[in-house]
Amino acid sequence: LGRTIEEALGIARPLEAEGYRFSYDMLGEAAFTADDAKKYFASYKSALKKLGAKATGTDVFARPSISVKLSALHPRYEVKQQARVHAELLPQVIELAVLAKSLNVGLTIDAEEVNRLDLSLGLFESLVSEPNLKGWNGLGLAVQAYGKRAKPVLEWLAGVAQATQRVLPVRLVKGAYWDTEIKRAQEAGLESYSLFTRKVSTDVSYLACAKFMLAKRNLFYPQFATHNAATIAAIMQMAARSGVPFELQRLHGMGEGVYREVLKNPLIGCRVYAPVGAHRDLLAYLVRRLLE
Repeated sequence: LGRTIEEALGIARPLEAEGYRFSYDMLGEAAFTADDAKKYFASYKSALKKLGAKATGTDVFARPSISVKLSALHPRYEVKQQARVHAELLPQVIELAVLAKSLNVGLTIDAEEVNRLDLSLGLFESLVSEPNLKGWNGLGLAVQAYGKRAKPVLEWLAGVAQATQRVLPVRLVKGAYWDTEIKRAQEAGLESYSLFTRKVSTDVSYLACAKFMLAKRNLFYPQFATHNAATIAAIMQMAARSGVPFELQRLHGMGEGVYREVLKNPLIGCRVYAPVGAHRDLLAYLVRRLLE
């Protein structure tokens, strides 16, 4: 969307006038060095301050948000480094979340590869239990429906929301690392895959997860990220019956035609997931998206 957050905010303004909300992703695939991680942390922090200064309205669900990739904030974001990650990364994420709360800007923890799922959930549980974030509904998580654990993860999140007495914004996506997950499972000689290998299975999983989320109206603010017209239509039908507030999300540069139709319904929130960063940081992100 822009090379800097300032540029992106300017480009987003006319789209906001059309009815779009935005979630800004400060570009950075996994950090390889401590210096990388420091750079990404500073980038997130700066973007949050600028978003807080520009955003209008009081409803955290309708305001702009930021998407944070935990592997961009620590060079050893892996299960065997769990103790180190909790000691070194968690305080940084808490700092970002407390800043986001003070600015009333939503913060969503982005999805990672499946072998990092338990690590991400453990950090998220610590995050929502942080006393300084008590009562704040702006802290969310992305869940990948192509994972065979997607529904159990949502059931676990419902328990977390209930225990902490909050509403969790949950971004349901189909999945972002399909080729990687398949290849890693093959390399490891695993007996089965951790994700569904047929698209139709992922689509069914997505709808089952969507139905579950819409049924938990006091625990979730559902955010459905998809460009699939059939999936969008199914969600609109399910949501119409449940009467639950929700939003649909698309990637910047994708799904523009179908979302022109969605925007005609003033009751549905529409958000653009917008990467922000210099062109040199864009290539790795674009390659991954093109593989999808």
